[in-house]
Amino acid sequence: MESEKLVNFKEYGEFILQKINSVPQYPSKQEDWVPASLDECLERLRETAQKTVELATSPVKIGVMGEFSSGKTLLLGSLIGYADALPVNENPTTGNVTAIHLIPQDEFATTQVGNFTVEYLSHEGVKECLRYMLAEASRRSAAAGLVPIQVAQLNSGKDILAWCEQAWNQSNNLELRYLLRELVLFVRAYSSYGEAMCSGHYQIDHATAREGLQLAEQPMAIQTLRFADLPPAHIRLPSPPQKLATKLLQNSFPLIRRVDIEVKISREIWDVTDASEFILLDFPGLGAANSGARDTFLSLRELAEVQTILILLNGKSPGSDRANKIFTMMQQQRPGQDLKDLILVGVGRFDQLPLESEGGERELDQLIEETNTPLYENAVVQKLKVLQTTIDGASAFTTQKDRIVLLSPLLGLAELAKRSSSVKAGSPEFLSNLDYPNYLERSKRLQQKWTRLSERLLESDARSQLGRQLGYFAQDGGIAKLRELIQNHVAMHGLKQLYEDTRRAAESLRQQQENLKNIIAEIHEQGIPTVDSPTLIDLRNAIDSLDKTYRNFQKELGKEPLKDRRGTVVSEVVKDELTFKILNWNQWTLLFNKANNGAITIAETKGAAGKLFERGNRTNNALPSKSDDFYPTFEKTVQEVEIFARDRIRQAVVDLLNKLSNQVAEARDYLKSLLSPEMEQEIEIGFGGEEADLFYKLLLGSDPNQWKEAILAEINSKDKEIAPELIFPLARQDEKHNIGQIFDWSPERNQNSPRASHHQMLVLRLRDEITASASLHLVQYVSEVNQQVNSEIEGILDQIIPTLQNISKKEALLRYLAAGDSPPKLAIPTWLNILAEIATTSDLDIPGY
Repeated sequence: MESEKLVNFKEYGEFILQKINSVPQYPSKQEDWVPASLDECLERLRETAQKTVELATSPVKIGVMGEFSSGKTLLLGSLIGYADALPVNENPTTGNVTAIHLIPQDEFATTQVGNFTVEYLSHEGVKECLRYMLAEASRRSAAAGLVPIQVAQLNSGKDILAWCEQAWNQSNNLELRYLLRELVLFVRAYSSYGEAMCSGHYQIDHATAREGLQLAEQPMAIQTLRFADLPPAHIRLPSPPQKLATKLLQNSFPLIRRVDIEVKISREIWDVTDASEFILLDFPGLGAANSGARDTFLSLRELAEVQTILILLNGKSPGSDRANKIFTMMQQQRPGQDLKDLILVGVGRFDQLPLESEGGERELDQLIEETNTPLYENAVVQKLKVLQTTIDGASAFTTQKDRIVLLSPLLGLAELAKRSSSVKAGSPEFLSNLDYPNYLERSKRLQQKWTRLSERLLESDARSQLGRQLGYFAQDGGIAKLRELIQNHVAMHGLKQLYEDTRRAAESLRQQQENLKNIIAEIHEQGIPTVDSPTLIDLRNAIDSLDKTYRNFQKELGKEPLKDRRGTVVSEVVKDELTFKILNWNQWTLLFNKANNGAITIAETKGAAGKLFERGNRTNNALPSKSDDFYPTFEKTVQEVEIFARDRIRQAVVDLLNKLSNQVAEARDYLKSLLSPEMEQEIEIGFGGEEADLFYKLLLGSDPNQWKEAILAEINSKDKEIAPELIFPLARQDEKHNIGQIFDWSPERNQNSPRASHHQMLVLRLRDEITASASLHLVQYVSEVNQQVNSEIEGILDQIIPTLQNISKKEALLRYLAAGDSPPKLAIPTWLNILAEIATTSDLDIPGY
């Protein structure tokens, strides 16, 4: 049900966008009576429509957020089965949002990371990020005792840099200087690369990503650093680069919006059969003292579109308030929504839980060893307070305890490494650490003890949640359970949440429509006429009708193959014709007439028949006895059916265009009655070349029958004849072969051999083989021509549809074409009528569109 509603929302947003594209970008510049508020309203309308379409077509997004140094990157590596697949920088001020797209693989093989796609912020995204960073700078400068920043007065990068230098020299406050340095690097990167690279997408390989996303750490002694010592701006890039080199990636890093990665993963590691339904979003580690404001901005912006959130806590330091800060930021980003319904919680580094403060492992050992009495959760958490603190901390983020998983990515990867020596769980450097003596000794020892504690809890109470959680941890560090939770949450809640997010976006779109309706009402109240001449209205309706019909035709083009007038697919008609012709070859009749109990005998003719039909002293060659005997008839048949196929294709194209012409008949006939070719020269003189070109395309585009000859001529010019000699399936005599295939019934072969009984079966197989080979190539030929036909029609529509949109914006030209009418002094522009249609359209109207 949700998926059907998402399709409806998508079409709703696309309809609005299509209509907006038919109006001027800034209507207030068209006429002095149009308020500037209309321009702003249309911009917001466009943005909300685009957001609705983006969400409606988006997979479910699973955001992975965690405290800095909680092991988040290693956890993602363990989920996909390769420890260090993702490039990561341990500097918390240089984080990127990374989208991981999973591609399932059948064989049990090492996880493969494909190319990386680097997406840069748009110019508007840069402005939004700067506003966020400046607002944070204002807060920190006030906290440092400086005069609060007047953001409205900073109108350029030069102004921002001047303020940064002033604030730097006035205060050595640590948090303020971290942000000032970040602002300087961001502004200088934008001045160098913004014009050339904003909104760009670049593919890079794994090596470039790993090196280019590893930035040199900035000096930490920032309080003694001079402003002049900050990195200078790089040389301005004049045009977009063809390739994203490592150094350029590092220099332009602040402007990166997101990095997308394709990961091929074996189903035996993680069965992600439905992986197209979700992607993993790795957010930068937040909560560190000097976390980047840019990182936070990017994270919060992406977070607004996430349907499932995995929060990773640090089991090494339970009770930290960093996760609470992250949760507060997320809640502020999505007001009015209970985030706990969206959250899964992982306790990372659980194998490093600090038990030392409670007597080391002694209390845990005692709980395990007391086997005479039942053991329940309350007794465990009373003894192990740090475990209670950990579970309570995780429970604060979710409404359901079964969404909490205790994790050790290292143990999960070690378990994977044991399964196969050929499937690698990480790079050689990582695996050498994993195999180092005693590297996992403590983790594995505690894993065994948590296993025993889990068993004791479940023996006493089979429903013990803590017992299950410890049990999942004991199996493989909890990784398999986390994978299961993610997929279940996507299936049960993610799609529903995606629908809710899209519905909210559609509600915003409806609100913008209401705003548009109010502005249009205000315009009409100012005295704008509400009636146009009938001819002009009919002209607009005819153009709009053509636009809708051609768009719908374009959507359906290619979904079905060419058909003849009976509705039969042309390739099937050709195949049937070929089969009929081959079945009626004279050779088969001759061979079957010679068959006796399945055997074919070719004897020399004797008596009167020999005297009448003998050609010298040779055997009767009218009966085929070798492969070359079939070729002349095969060649003739293929050539005849090829001509037949061309004729059927031509007729199918004519029928298809006739059908389209009938669909636009009313608009076509009206335009023909109104327009004439002679008007083109007058339009060029009176309006210009662009308007004359639009008129020419309108005149030609209104009648699909006029496209026929151009399409057929283009097809004929690229048509390639089928070469019978290349598709003949039997061996033939040629330069390399003295003789082709000789059949078993040939006198040359069976003169001294016993009589065979399988000849008739061989003939049938021979006929099927010849038919199949010719049919395959002829059907392929029809398919290729069919694709070319679709391509040619698509090319024509790609010219006509934008023409219909553009000519709708040419108010003066439309009035000229509505010949002889006397327009009112202030007539309604076409674009205002389009806006009125936009304002009154609801998503319920779209299925009929």
